[in-house]
Amino acid sequence: MSLRNVSARHIRLISFYRTRYTVRGGAGLMFLLIALVFGLSVAHIVLLPIEKALVANAKTTGKSDPKMVVGEAVKLSRPVIQWALGIRSFEESAAAMNPLQSPAPPDPWTTFLLDKRPALLSVIFLILMLGMPLLISLLAFNQIAGDVQTRGIRYVLLRTERANIFIGRFVGTAFFSTLVMAIIIATITFYLGANVRIYPTGLLIRWALHGFCALAVLMLPYIALCSLISASVDSPFLSLALGVLLIGGVLLFPLIARLAWEPAINLKYALPWGFRNQLLHPDLSHSLGAGLGCLGYMLVFLVLGYYRFETRDL
Repeated sequence: MSLRNVSARHIRLISFYRTRYTVRGGAGLMFLLIALVFGLSVAHIVLLPIEKALVANAKTTGKSDPKMVVGEAVKLSRPVIQWALGIRSFEESAAAMNPLQSPAPPDPWTTFLLDKRPALLSVIFLILMLGMPLLISLLAFNQIAGDVQTRGIRYVLLRTERANIFIGRFVGTAFFSTLVMAIIIATITFYLGANVRIYPTGLLIRWALHGFCALAVLMLPYIALCSLISASVDSPFLSLALGVLLIGGVLLFPLIARLAWEPAINLKYALPWGFRNQLLHPDLSHSLGAGLGCLGYMLVFLVLGYYRFETRDL
């Protein structure tokens, strides 16, 4: 196994054609459609109660007060966000949502997300960072497996090296994923700024860019895992099934296993599930550390995938 014949020009060409094929192919369009529907549905679910409350507030008082309406929504959602961030247990968060109980005490992380940054955008980011990795297999499952199954990979190998193919297809897939994340975040941010006018434009744009970078980086290890799977099997369907099972299983299995054995919850760190929310942490060292962690997972999966692709019989 050697990387001496890696060519930046070949990788650029392969990644370009991979992106173009993804756009024109069924898998890429399916991922684009499902990701857009999911992202915009999340925004709709988060913003619809706010918009209804604004209309009701305008009818009651004669004028709309977005800051008051969003402030009440943030107050009610704070215990849920604290549970999602792992700051409070489910039982503590459920008790805090009881109107007879005292409000949930503030903490630096939720205060940052809900008070110092656009709260509605923060909630949307937290949901997207949970759901988008579950969808990425729809895009990344067929980087290598399809051509291995049809033997078409042999004709490509006449013109370039395996390393160029493997890296180029990963880069093309990652670029398309990043483009889709950008479209979703830009659409949600524009709608939020145009309809719920309570956040300064500069702050909204800066936080949107932060959320976009967090989502883009978070997708990379999952795409690399799909590269490893696709380079290891001959069937695109099997690659898709394994990707969905591994990504979803690493999220769900620890939650179930902890009921019998508490330390089993740490199995979620087999993928970046365990620290994904750290990408939105107020402490820059936490968010940068989480980003570097995602890149570390990506490199491990890429090295394993390349080793498998380089050494297997095609």
